[in-house]
Amino acid sequence: MDQRLKKWEKWLEAIRYEVMDLVRSKHIFWKLGDIVKNNPKIQKPNSFYKFAGDTYFAYGVMGIRRQIKPHRNSISFAGLLHEIVKTPYILSRERFVALYERNSHYEANHDFGQFAREDAEYIDPNKVRRDLDKLKKLGRAVEVFADKRIAHYDKQLVENVPSFGELDDCINFLAELTEKYWLLFKAETLVDLLVMPIVDNWEEIFRQPWIPPDTSDKSIDPDPLGMY
Repeated sequence: MDQRLKKWEKWLEAIRYEVMDLVRSKHIFWKLGDIVKNNPKIQKPNSFYKFAGDTYFAYGVMGIRRQIKPHRNSISFAGLLHEIVKTPYILSRERFVALYERNSHYEANHDFGQFAREDAEYIDPNKVRRDLDKLKKLGRAVEVFADKRIAHYDKQLVENVPSFGELDDCINFLAELTEKYWLLFKAETLVDLLVMPIVDNWEEIFRQPWIPPDTSDKSIDPDPLGMY
């Protein structure tokens, strides 16, 4: 196996978990919003809501920035796509079809059509470049804001503060790309990242009093979050 292919597969596996975390955070944030909307008793200004929004926004912005701002010593989706554009012949039709069962070559060639012209021996770099360009376009405002307000506080005014909608659009596209390129590398269909289940019932914490009436019970862990 080509060493670059091995490296790309390793990168994609790391990217997959990064994107899953972004999708999970997006889901929890908006679900928390639904909880508030469905309970009139808690629909009033609250510092916790601001904290939740600021936390999701900062985490999401930096997570997207990691994927769209390549660096020679880091793993990113933009870096992966850029390298594929430069050496597309590594991802050949022959390699892809060989990943399928012998009686599934028609399906394999059909799936490869997402990435290549008809009967081409390897992927079309222009198709990959379009994905890269769209990712950069969607994330341009996010990247600038991350650089000038999250990673640093720049002296210059930030003219375009990205909205939560722009943040979500970037995360959704990263999930779409992850599914697409997972198929190209692994010949496997990922479960839809945008509707993936969260294994723990995190909403259950909101069904219990957070500050019990009597806190004298020493058997209760006074520091469940490991903060002290």
